[in-house]
Amino acid sequence: MQIRRVTSADAMSCVKLAEARRVEYQNYEATFWKKAENSAISTLRWFETLFSDDQNVAYVAIDDAVVVGFIIAREFPTPPVYDPGGATALIDDFCVASKNRWKDIGAALLQETKLELCRRGFAQIVVVGAAKDLAKTEFLNETGLSLASTWWTTAL
Repeated sequence: MQIRRVTSADAMSCVKLAEARRVEYQNYEATFWKKAENSAISTLRWFETLFSDDQNVAYVAIDDAVVVGFIIAREFPTPPVYDPGGATALIDDFCVASKNRWKDIGAALLQETKLELCRRGFAQIVVVGAAKDLAKTEFLNETGLSLASTWWTTAL
């Protein structure tokens, strides 16, 4: 497995992984995580924008010439009522090809991202995930991240 910086040529492969995650997540919470009909197209545009901005930190994992995971970290405003000691990086898009690959692919992607964010002077990361994504949650917990917040939702 190889970890390298993402390029615009990786965007569609990353979209495919994100779309698979969306299908899974909408089963967890049908309203909040409901996949939009045009989600692949809008995600492709969004990823192309993110991947072209050097301020973002984004990596892919390649196995046998196939993208098997990706991570995107970008600066996110820390609420002014908190002071973590520096900038916050949001990791909203972080996918692996299958649940059993968090401990190798996920760990390698997260490690590379943390090293780069440290080099850039960030103080903390915030990783987004679904409460019912138990494989990702277990991985993040075992990696030393702590659960800091939960969101509750209901349809109106």
